[in-house]
Amino acid sequence: MQNYFADLLAFFGISGTPQTFAELIPWLFAVLVAIGIVLACFRLVSDCINAGRWFR
Repeated sequence: MQNYFADLLAFFGISGTPQTFAELIPWLFAVLVAIGIVLACFRLVSDCINAGRWFR
């Protein structure tokens, strides 16, 4: 599981886990932005699929 998490962080260009509390806030912000981007993409795909159903 740790390897998957490290690969996901590397995909988004986020360095490894923070070592100090001062590094936590920017790291956490970057992780939350990455999660938000992924969820927005899923939402966009879902909206496109649902919109296509109305035109049939």
